[in-house]
Amino acid sequence: MKKGNILLVDDDEIYLYLVKKILSKISERIAISSFTDGEQAINFITNQTEVHQEVPEVILLDVNMPFLDGWGFLLEFEKLKPKLEKSIRIYLVTSSALPSDKQKAKEFQELTGYFVKPITEDNLKNILTEVYETNF
Repeated sequence: MKKGNILLVDDDEIYLYLVKKILSKISERIAISSFTDGEQAINFITNQTEVHQEVPEVILLDVNMPFLDGWGFLLEFEKLKPKLEKSIRIYLVTSSALPSDKQKAKEFQELTGYFVKPITEDNLKNILTEVYETNF
């Protein structure tokens, strides 16, 4: 299997630390980048695209963040999507179990899935297996 490339976008440093630890435990063949707001993540993907560098196959995105939140990220991503050479699977991983947020998520065709925190090791394994078509 080729090395996976995952982007974490969440303002919770403890969450970022824990998910990185879990992903590293699942596989050593995963490169993990992380940002604490959506604007930083959009800038990263834009820059990677402009210099023809690898973009992530998977984004784990929080909804509630300062500056550019998850919804704002998705709106900006829609504009960026035509410039991408490959598809990126985006999963919302949020503390919000509100029906209104789940309904709003359905409006974004870019979203692959919706998870309410805490995301589990099994959830992450399932995401990786789905994306990379191999068991971890």
